[in-house]
Amino acid sequence: MSEEQVARLCEIAPKYGLYLEHTGVVITKVNDQQTTLDTTKYMPDQFIDLLTQIIGTNMKADLWDWK
Repeated sequence: MSEEQVARLCEIAPKYGLYLEHTGVVITKVNDQQTTLDTTKYMPDQFIDLLTQIIGTNMKADLWDWK
């Protein structure tokens, strides 16, 4: 992904309940979780799929951790 695509993704992500921060082409935060995701290794659709997997994993963890 290009830096322009990453910036646009970070702009539109809140519309879908996702909050991203980036430095250049590296995503540094997904919601409240620090990370280092180099987006140059992904096509835009692949990276969006990765984000949905991260969200799904977090949702599953929250579901099974409730009391």
